[in-house]
Amino acid sequence: MNIANGTLQILTLTGNCTYTFPTATAGKSFTLFQLQDATGSRTVTWPASVKWPSSTAPTITSTASKGDKFVFTADGTYWWGSNAGQNYL
Repeated sequence: MNIANGTLQILTLTGNCTYTFPTATAGKSFTLFQLQDATGSRTVTWPASVKWPSSTAPTITSTASKGDKFVFTADGTYWWGSNAGQNYL
């Protein structure tokens, strides 16, 4: 993930994906919109620097050509992840 390219990242999963996030600089944030390709059922592995509510990463949409929106905000140590909607399109 390179947020130097913009704070809105739109990605299509064409295979299983392991994300790498930049250093969690306090005050930084970005939005990720990830889409399944026409095959669907792609999986995602989040970096350890991402913390989710209740310490549980959301189950991503697996339906072909559907997508999910996530928002990440950094506190200087971690990226705090929020599920901002699922099963778009």
